[in-house]
Amino acid sequence: MRNGLTINRIIKSYWQFFILAILILLYTFAFSYFSILRHNAFASGFDLSNMDQTIWNTLHGRIFALTGTKGTISRFSIHADIILILLTPLYLIWDNVRTLLIFQSLSLALGAIPVYLLTFKLLKQKGLALLFVCIYFLNPGMQWVNIYDFHGVALAIPLVLSTFYFAYIKKWRLYLIFAFLSLLTKEEIPLIIALLGLLQIFIWKERKIGTITFVFATLWFSLATFVIIPYFSPSHSHWALLYYRNAGSEFNVEHLTLIPQQIIVNYFINPDDLKYYQLLLKPFAFLPVLGIPWIILVFPDLVINLLSSHAQMRSIDLQYDSGIVPGLLISTIFTISYLKFILSKIKIKAKFKLGIIYIVTFLLLLVTIRANYGYGPLPFSKSCWCVMYQVSSQDIAFDKALQTIPQNASVSSSPEVRPHLTHRLNAFTVPDATSSADFIALIDQNRIVGDYSPKTFEISLIKSLNNNKVYEQIYHQGHFYLYQRLVK
Repeated sequence: MRNGLTINRIIKSYWQFFILAILILLYTFAFSYFSILRHNAFASGFDLSNMDQTIWNTLHGRIFALTGTKGTISRFSIHADIILILLTPLYLIWDNVRTLLIFQSLSLALGAIPVYLLTFKLLKQKGLALLFVCIYFLNPGMQWVNIYDFHGVALAIPLVLSTFYFAYIKKWRLYLIFAFLSLLTKEEIPLIIALLGLLQIFIWKERKIGTITFVFATLWFSLATFVIIPYFSPSHSHWALLYYRNAGSEFNVEHLTLIPQQIIVNYFINPDDLKYYQLLLKPFAFLPVLGIPWIILVFPDLVINLLSSHAQMRSIDLQYDSGIVPGLLISTIFTISYLKFILSKIKIKAKFKLGIIYIVTFLLLLVTIRANYGYGPLPFSKSCWCVMYQVSSQDIAFDKALQTIPQNASVSSSPEVRPHLTHRLNAFTVPDATSSADFIALIDQNRIVGDYSPKTFEISLIKSLNNNKVYEQIYHQGHFYLYQRLVK
């Protein structure tokens, strides 16, 4: 009897944590499931294969290395997502690329914990904190980050949220740990941490820790972007800077001579930019714009995306809003806290004030649900490209055929096929090594969201290989082809 009473008391006292745990488990299961389905349907791509091979190589003594166009290269030639090295032990548990998809889903799910804690700290209501957890989970931008392959920068979402929370409650040891981990997710994330340092200096008056944060984060950004990556890069510069140096309508350093009005019109308020703002802000009912000064945390990645000539960076369907989501969420939570403060100055009953806060937050959740339905990635969304979750018998059969390739053999494959083959030293992406690889694995169909059209290059290569005495076709079913080299 006493045990029963004890359990009941625990449930009554900590019911919110039971609900939070259930939500975290549900999110982790759902997104692990759909991410793996997408991979099994050969809809994952180039990024997943690079992350996977970097971790696999590190496990086998080739630290932070992967296959480039001509052979093994350092991951530093692409990005400074050093956190991949820390993930190496995951492959001691399960040596499979799907491990990363599960881990990413779990990591993003755990981001609900700092969301809950920060909301409760500001609003003092368990129910409101759980509503914001739901808003976090249903944000279509974050869901797309989760679905679209695996990226080290995706881990910045829970890490930056945790960093901010521990800074806010002044738990400096935990703050420094999460800030350090955030710096390792990608080279531009230190800019967000640097801005957090400025907020500590000027808003929270924590000058010492704020100055240390700002200086260290700024130095690491500069070192990674302008020294380390250029050192390992064949072009001796960060490859992504090419998106900012092209002529025409794209951003160019010379454009800085334009008058401020022209710069704003050309790069910040043109129709495409306004549509991008809407995609980011609509799930939050545009409330982040009221969350001053915390909204500045979105600026680093937002400005990088706006100035780029790479149009996909102004989309929420990929990983490019990973550094933006935390700032949007934080500023929204603070906006609701501002409303609470304003209501506290009005002479009405406390229960009515609390009721208004709950109504506004619930309406915000409804807006998030509507936005998720409009352009989220899961099957219940009207915009779902659900064919990417449909695993055919041909997909299963080809994956089994790929597993028969010896691990010491070199392969060159289509981007959608390569993530199934990267646990080896030499795993090239076509057109690289298509005359020297031991095996060539191809799919003649694009498997990109919104684009399942024929692949022109692969179709041409297949015709060439079929007339080539060096390679023999050893597998063909539907859209899939596998060739083996006969002559060394």
